[in-house]
Amino acid sequence: MHRIDINNLNPIIKDLLNLRGIKTKSDIFDFFFQDIYSLSSPFGIKDMNIFVDRLKEAIESEEKILIYGDKDADGITAASIIYNTLKSVTKNVEAFVPNHSTGYGLSKSVIEEYANSGTSLIITVDCGISNVEEVEFAREHSIDIIVTDHHDIPEILPNAYAIFNPKLSNTGFVSKNFAGCVVAFKLMQAFVLSYTRVYNKDIIILDYEIDKKNNILKKVKSLKSTNFVLNSEPFGFEIVKENENSYKSIYSDFYDELLTEDELLEELATYMFEGDGAILVLTGGEDRLKRLLSIFEKYEIFLPAFDKVYDLLQLGATYGNINIKNFRTLNEFALALNVNIYKYEDIEYGDLIIKMEIFKRMFYMSQKQFQNYLKRESILAAFGIVADVVPVIEENRAYIKCALEELSKPSHIRYNAILEKMNLLNTKIDTQTIGWRLAPFINAAGRMNKPEYALQLLTSELKEEALKLSEEVYNMNETRKSLTDECFNTVSEYIKNNDSLSMPIILVKSKEIEQGLTGLIAGKVLNEYGKTAIILHEDEELGICTGSIRSRGNNNAREMLEFTSVYLNKFGGHKNAAGFSLNIDKFDKFAEKIIKYSLENNFESSEKESKNYDMILDLKYINVELAEIIEAFEPFGVSNEEPIFYCNKVKVVKIKTLPKNDKLHLRIELNQGDKNIAAMLWDSNEEEIKKLENSNYIDICYKLKIDRYNGRKSEQLILENYIIH
Repeated sequence: MHRIDINNLNPIIKDLLNLRGIKTKSDIFDFFFQDIYSLSSPFGIKDMNIFVDRLKEAIESEEKILIYGDKDADGITAASIIYNTLKSVTKNVEAFVPNHSTGYGLSKSVIEEYANSGTSLIITVDCGISNVEEVEFAREHSIDIIVTDHHDIPEILPNAYAIFNPKLSNTGFVSKNFAGCVVAFKLMQAFVLSYTRVYNKDIIILDYEIDKKNNILKKVKSLKSTNFVLNSEPFGFEIVKENENSYKSIYSDFYDELLTEDELLEELATYMFEGDGAILVLTGGEDRLKRLLSIFEKYEIFLPAFDKVYDLLQLGATYGNINIKNFRTLNEFALALNVNIYKYEDIEYGDLIIKMEIFKRMFYMSQKQFQNYLKRESILAAFGIVADVVPVIEENRAYIKCALEELSKPSHIRYNAILEKMNLLNTKIDTQTIGWRLAPFINAAGRMNKPEYALQLLTSELKEEALKLSEEVYNMNETRKSLTDECFNTVSEYIKNNDSLSMPIILVKSKEIEQGLTGLIAGKVLNEYGKTAIILHEDEELGICTGSIRSRGNNNAREMLEFTSVYLNKFGGHKNAAGFSLNIDKFDKFAEKIIKYSLENNFESSEKESKNYDMILDLKYINVELAEIIEAFEPFGVSNEEPIFYCNKVKVVKIKTLPKNDKLHLRIELNQGDKNIAAMLWDSNEEEIKKLENSNYIDICYKLKIDRYNGRKSEQLILENYIIH
C-alpha cells in the first residue's frame, strides 16, 4: 500500500475519521502512523522519578518486592509485565494474584503474610486505589506501597508512597484510556530507560547560523529536555544588525535586553550546562560543533565536555534507513522518519521540538534491548487492553499493532504455546481473536479460582512448562464455558419466574452461580435483556455475597455501589463494570437501596446491541485503494469498531456455494449500475440461496475487505445483513 497522504485524504476516509472524533491532522497522523517508537515519554508522568529511585533502591539493597495484581486478564498481564521486567535484575521479586477467597484489591492478611517474610515494597497493579485501610496497614508494617491502577477515583485516596492512575487529574498521563496493564507498562518503560546513557541527563537540541566571512554568530537556538520531557523555555537569539555586536531574543519571554556576542555565548553556556550532564544533538554532529566552539574560543570561553554529541542526520540515515540527500526541509526529513510534525505547527519553537522528537525516536530505535523489550511486553499489554474493553485509540493502538505483528513470530515461547493449544498457530491474529479467544483463555484461570496458573504461563521461560500450563488453562476454559451456560440458564429461569423485567434493573442472587462467573453472567444478561444487571454468588458457609454489575450508557455502576457502600465490605470498578462483596444479612437492605437508586436516577433500558452502519457507500465508490486505507484503520475495537457500510438496490448476479466444515458459505456477485463486485456471505443455507436468486434487488450492510490471491488484490464485501426486495 502506498503511504497515506493525510493532506489529500479520500472524502470517505475523512468522514469515517470524523465519526471517530479524529479531525485534526495531528490526530489523523497518530491514528495511522503512531508506533512503539513514538510513545510519550514515561517520565512525563508525575512522580515517575520517585518510582524509579525507590525501585532501584530496593533492588540495590536486595529488598523483597511484591507485585500485587488482580485475577482478571488485565491484572494478570499487568503483574506479568512488571515481574518479567524485574526478574532479570533481581531474584527478590514475587508476583501475587488473589483468588476468590482473598477477594479483589489489597488484603490485610496477605500484606501481613508478606510483611512477616520480610517484604518491604509492594507494587499494586490494576488495584489499590480504593484500599485506604490496607495501605495504612502496610505502612504500620514498614512496607512502602506504590499503587498503580486505572479504576475510578474514590473520594479518599490511600496514603501510598506514590500513586499512578491516569484518571487522576494533572498527573501527566497522555490518556485516561489506559488499562491497568498499560499503566504498569509505562512504569516499566521508565525503569528500563533508566539504564540507558541519556537517563537524567540534559538533552540539548542546538541549531545555529554563522557568518563565515566575519566569523560571528548570526543566530542560535536551543531546547533542553531531561528524559525526553522539556524542562525549560527555549533559548534563542539573533543578530540585530550584522555590523553591530548586538543580539535580541527570538522568543520574547526569554530575555528583554540586547546582548553582545560574548554575553550571548555566556548565556548559552549556562543554559547548556545547568544539569549534571549534557547530551548535545545537532545536524552535522561533532564536525559542525567545531565551528561553534571556535566562536566560544574567540572570547576564551571554554566549555566542559559533552557526555555525547549526536548527529541528527546520521541517526536518521542509520536507524531511520533513509537517504538524507532526498530531503530539503526539516518537515520532509521528520515525516520520512514517522515523526508527527502537525502537533507543533502553532508552536513558535516547533522546529526544535520536532528535532527533539526525531532524536527520541532514533534513540529508541538505536537501543536494541529496549526495542526488543517494548515489542515483547506489548503482547501482554495488548491482551490486557482488549480483555478490559478499553478504547482502542491513542497509544493503545500502538501497543496492539506491535503485538499483532510480534505474535506472528516463532520466538515467543509462551505465546506460541497458547496459540498452539488454541489452534491459532500460523493464523492471522487480530483484536477479534484476542477478544473472543485469547482473553477468555487467560481470564478462565481467574474465573475458575486458579489465577496463578495464568500468571505462571505468562511469565514462563521454558517451552515444556509453557505447554503444560497452556493445557491446564485450556481445560479450565472449557469447564468455564459449560458452567457459564448452566449459570446463565439458572439466571434466566429466575428472571422469568420472578417478574424481574418489571424493575429498572435486574438483580439476581444465587448459590448456584459460580463466584468467578458473576461478571460474565451480568454481561450476558445485559446483552439479552437490555437492563443493568447485578449478579451475585451466595456463599452460605462464609455468609458472604460476591457480585458484579454490568451497565450501559449513563447507568453508572460505580456510583450505584458508592450509594450503597454502607452495606458493602469491598467495592471497585468503572462506570459500566464494577464488583463488590457484602454480608448475606445485609443483602435485603442493599437490594432495597440499589433499586431505589435506579428508580431515582431513571435508569434506562437499552435495546439489545444491534449492528448499525457508519455511512452509505454505493458500489461505484469502492476500489482497492479505498479498501487498503480502511484496512489501515486496524486494529479495531472499542471506539474504533470496524466500519460498516450501507448500500441499497443491489442486484444479485450470480451465487457460488462454498461448503466447508458442514457449513455453507456463499460467494455472490453483486451489481449496482456499472459496478460488479464480489461479496461473501457466511453460514448460509439452501432456502436463503433461493430467496436471494429470486430477489429483484437487496439492500445490504457490509464490511469492505481486500481479497488477496496469487499475488493479486481485489476489493471484496463481507455481508453483515441484508433486506430482500
